[in-house]
Amino acid sequence: MAPTGGSEETNQLEILTGANKDGRIKVVFDDGQTRKDIIQTVNMNDNTTTVFYKLMDAIYQELGFDYDMTGSGMTIYIKEPTQEADKDITITLEDLDATGVTGVGSEWRKGVAGTGGVAEVNELEITEAGSGLKDLSVNFTDGNYLNETVTVTLQGTETPSEIADKIESAFQALYNGKGLFRQNITVSGAKVTFTSTKTVADQNITITVKSK
Repeated sequence: MAPTGGSEETNQLEILTGANKDGRIKVVFDDGQTRKDIIQTVNMNDNTTTVFYKLMDAIYQELGFDYDMTGSGMTIYIKEPTQEADKDITITLEDLDATGVTGVGSEWRKGVAGTGGVAEVNELEITEAGSGLKDLSVNFTDGNYLNETVTVTLQGTETPSEIADKIESAFQALYNGKGLFRQNITVSGAKVTFTSTKTVADQNITITVKSK
């Protein structure tokens, strides 16, 4: 359940000029807890639109798990998904190789903590171990844009708790160890628990297990 009465902090990066030579630029994002140095190559004659799209993609790859991103004109907006107290976020663009690219970061809207709000929790409990060598397909979806499937190989000797451990490990390994989008995954006995890292509106999440 999402909190109410507050506002989601939004920061912006505006691209001012394009590139007049090949080289590298760097966006530094720091919210006081996480610092990301995002390096992007640009090419001679990349205009502001081209630089905008290159940076939009690069920034999303680094921050998409924690922030929502939109763009308008030559401005990239980085938005906190939940109503939390304002952070001291800084965004800077550095021209590492004198490419001519310039940009400026600033706060577009202050964050204000809302009231209420509870992180959604979903559980998958393994009730039977089964027997024989087989692959399990485990799908986690919110019925919208989040739809991830992992495959777990079983030897037929595992207990329900060991199967739960394998499922948790498979989800944690997604996206080079980043795990499942905005979900904290834990195991207790034969239960795998998925806890939302953001207190957003309740989602229509389903978790299914099939033998392949």
